[in-house]
Amino acid sequence: MNKKDQKRHMAYEALVLLGMLALLTFICRLWPILLLIILGIFAAVIRLLFLSSRKIEVIVPLPLLPEPVKETTEKDVQVLAYSVILRRVTELVLSEYPEARWVWEAPNAEKLIQESQEVFILLNRAGGYRRAKVVIRNLQVVGIEYNPQVEENAVLEPEDNAPEPEEEPEVQNYELLAFEWADAHIFELNARCNEAIGENLSELILLAEELPVRESWADICRELIRAGLTDVQCVSEGIKINLTQSNAERK
Repeated sequence: MNKKDQKRHMAYEALVLLGMLALLTFICRLWPILLLIILGIFAAVIRLLFLSSRKIEVIVPLPLLPEPVKETTEKDVQVLAYSVILRRVTELVLSEYPEARWVWEAPNAEKLIQESQEVFILLNRAGGYRRAKVVIRNLQVVGIEYNPQVEENAVLEPEDNAPEPEEEPEVQNYELLAFEWADAHIFELNARCNEAIGENLSELILLAEELPVRESWADICRELIRAGLTDVQCVSEGIKINLTQSNAERK
């Protein structure tokens, strides 16, 4: 038993003793002494609680084991080499043309580099050069060979001489013209139809002189049919209206 346990045991015995004295003074009705004993009981309880509290021990975590070193694969080397190539190409281009921009000509440039094939870049704002060859040896950029502008013009020349597609002739719409003409002449045509029927005529021909352009005749026929003239057709002289009883009754 250590020193702290001894103090806790003594406080516990004092608390029991004070409890017995409090009971005795209560029986004897010694109120002043009972009040002092109650205060002593509170003090003993607080002391006992203080001695009973345990100190929280902080557990220091053990150091973690270092992660195993990942072995470098061939793919990792290729990815690293490709990033170095990109940075090196940018440095070489900007060293000669600070405002230049470039992109790979082939979308699979990384694969071509791994297969030791020739790769090219497309340039913009590079002193007139549009294309250049990137010289790579053993995954290292040796230099950049700029293609002369003459070659670019020769490549683009067939495209410049390509014939331009002919514009299709615009087809004019005569529906509005036909509607306006039919609306303006429908009452006159009804009167002429009635007169022709009164003269025992079987048809009425509207000559080309009183009609708009020939291309609009078909649209005019459709508008006249829509207006109530049931039998209307285009002929070489103009528009022929076959007179029927329904046409005669049209107002």
